[in-house]
Amino acid sequence: MYFNLLDETSMESVEETLTMAQKWLEQASNWLWGILPNVISAIIIFIAGWWLSKVICKIFVKAMKKGKADLTVISFLASIINTVLKLLVIICVLSTIGVDVTTLIAAIGAATVTVGLALKDSLANVASGTLIILNKKFKTGDYIETEGLQGEVVKIEMMYTTLRTYDNKEIMIPNSKLTSNNVTNYFVREQRRVDLVIPIGYNEDVEEARKVIMRVIHTDSRVIQEQNNKVMVQQLGESSVDLCVWIWCRSEDYWTVRADMQEKIKSELDRHNITIPFNQLDVHLIDEKISK
Repeated sequence: MYFNLLDETSMESVEETLTMAQKWLEQASNWLWGILPNVISAIIIFIAGWWLSKVICKIFVKAMKKGKADLTVISFLASIINTVLKLLVIICVLSTIGVDVTTLIAAIGAATVTVGLALKDSLANVASGTLIILNKKFKTGDYIETEGLQGEVVKIEMMYTTLRTYDNKEIMIPNSKLTSNNVTNYFVREQRRVDLVIPIGYNEDVEEARKVIMRVIHTDSRVIQEQNNKVMVQQLGESSVDLCVWIWCRSEDYWTVRADMQEKIKSELDRHNITIPFNQLDVHLIDEKISK
């Protein structure tokens, strides 16, 4: 009797469990069939979006390389674009399967603002580096000067531009400084003018000195003879007549032409006995007895 009652109780418990499991399976089945179209759509969106993000990044990289942008900046910007596109794909997928993405978007926005405020100086340098490359105000190999600093551009990186001086020092300048301050590019033009000041004595013939200097200019193959090379009086100084010499050459020859011309002009003036005076002080002593 007792065992029969126990068996009946056990059977009822099993039947209830089976009934609950059946109901749960039915509900799960209905739920799956209900969201199946959305799941399929989400899978299609994920695959297509992932593929499209890669294609867009490749097109961007190809365009930047064609524009001869710096490889470091290309890689950095491509990674940012790739991350943003894939994040958008994930948000679209979650939204398709019914997940409320409003909170996620708000969290991403808040995080972006926070990071942006913390890294505003760094982001400004990155943006400035991008502008430098896109605007092509200067490029690797140019010789520039800004705020008293000058040198050859050897690297344009994500946040800094590196200059190398002629005595082989490296100067790292934040990109934001280069876009907000004045920059002089000495090699942006193919030709450049060498300006020299050559002093001669007051007793010397200015026209003869001009002829001597012009002969030196005309015999140098690096000088662009078609340009307006000239020698003229700049000013009458305290102890000399200062001649201003204009010599046009290719930008890459500037420093060698400048150094060689000063040496050649000095040698030719010496050979023609035309003196280059130096500052001197004449002291006149007056005998007090004679003056009385």
